[in-house]
Amino acid sequence: MAGSTRIVDWNALSLNRGVQLVARTLREHLGTRLFVITPAGERVDITPHGATAETVFDHFVETDARWGQGQARASMVQTCQSWAERLSQAGPGEDGSSRESLLCETAPGFSAMVVPIERRGQIVAGLVAAGFVPAEKAGSRVEAIRAVLPDHLREAIAESDNGPVIVQLPREDRRWLNRLTETMARQIEEELEEQAPSRVDEDGERFAGMLGQSEQMRQLFRKIEKVARTTSTVLITGENGTGKELVARAIHRLSDRREEPFLAINCAAIPADLIASELFGHVKGAFSGAHRDRQGLFEAASGGTLLLDEIGDMEQSLQTKLLRVLQEGTLVRVGDSEVRKVDVRVLCATNTDLEEMVRQGKFRRDLYFRIRVIELSIPALRQRRADVALLANHFVSAAARRHGCSRKELSEECLRRLTRYDWPGNVRELENEIERLVIMSGADAVVDANLLSPRLNKVEERSPTMDFEGYQLPEAIEYIERKMILEGLQRTGWNKTQTAKDLGVSRRNLIRKVARYELEEESNDA
Repeated sequence: MAGSTRIVDWNALSLNRGVQLVARTLREHLGTRLFVITPAGERVDITPHGATAETVFDHFVETDARWGQGQARASMVQTCQSWAERLSQAGPGEDGSSRESLLCETAPGFSAMVVPIERRGQIVAGLVAAGFVPAEKAGSRVEAIRAVLPDHLREAIAESDNGPVIVQLPREDRRWLNRLTETMARQIEEELEEQAPSRVDEDGERFAGMLGQSEQMRQLFRKIEKVARTTSTVLITGENGTGKELVARAIHRLSDRREEPFLAINCAAIPADLIASELFGHVKGAFSGAHRDRQGLFEAASGGTLLLDEIGDMEQSLQTKLLRVLQEGTLVRVGDSEVRKVDVRVLCATNTDLEEMVRQGKFRRDLYFRIRVIELSIPALRQRRADVALLANHFVSAAARRHGCSRKELSEECLRRLTRYDWPGNVRELENEIERLVIMSGADAVVDANLLSPRLNKVEERSPTMDFEGYQLPEAIEYIERKMILEGLQRTGWNKTQTAKDLGVSRRNLIRKVARYELEEESNDA
């Protein structure tokens, strides 16, 4: 934990109710155990107390004995050291933010999912879900484990059909295990951050894990603070890359449910035939591959918060089931008839125009009004240029730490060009650009503008000076207004609702001006 100014009490963390709930869920439904492992190889077992030795891996953990012979011998201490070695080799994720989970295969044949836990850009620990073998490799793995079993354990297994088992997980269960473990690791990282302010600091730049000093973001922070105190359903809207999940996490973090789980699912990333099972769970035999009863994310998040990201991509048949959960607080697992009660605060996020989808019959009107009790709209980065320098400097420091570089800073010209760019990919695009700059600048302490991507260096060319000679003021204002509306409509694909938000006017006012400037005809030609 070099570089950390704060000693983390991992044993105390294991007493968190949300952590205990996830650990119990993994134990009961997947047969795995949960650990926190430090880079030094120390471990904290956060499996719920009272769990009996039901699996072969439990015996391996609890006896701490060496299994096998000669060089093939293995112990839990050695296994933890192998996890720590893999943890130290973890690199940044594809988006340059959080590191990816690792699937470790360690002696005497078990597998483990290791998710790095970071604090201020450094890996301080790993969350490990262990004690299973991949179902498709079960033949060779099970034999390898049985070959090194102590005699007394081998005899106990042979004498009883109810003896310890070797847990086998198919790909579907491993994917669910990975998602739940990663979500929990991100929550632990939030706990390690400095405490969020209890109110919006007018002079500060940080708020519940987010950065912003522009008036648009301060207004958003105030709304989040008010919303967090309630249990209302919230619809979070904004373009891709604006930080919708960060807003959802801030709401959870400032709410009375902060000690309970926060889970998120991207409705667009899960196949249509599996998302119902992911959300509501299923019973054994409900469909091909359903080998056991399994709870869904609604039950796993009970008492906490569930974020449904990209909800506009949810099929209408599933929208009906979701509406029932929101209205009645009950659900039915796939293939089951039992009605189960759940207590979950639901947050929804989308980058699409749900109101337009309702008009087109692609989204249920009753569900739209049910999830839009409160709407939080996140401004695009081009609408809050005052935050670009703040975010860029933050990302530079984080990327430099991540890549082991000395302190770096952006030149004034570099910051100026970053600020002038429109950032269609928003904060995510900015973060990736900064990651590239840090790498390409090598040992240089100052990052110069000549290293920027070509698209950023073309900003000056796209911003010619307007010549208003001969114009009277009303004519010049109309010219600028028409130009901005036309460019806004073209940028959003003639989506009037989004264009109105981008320009800071009402949709009705925009429609009136579109008709006044006869822009509808141009939309037909576009």
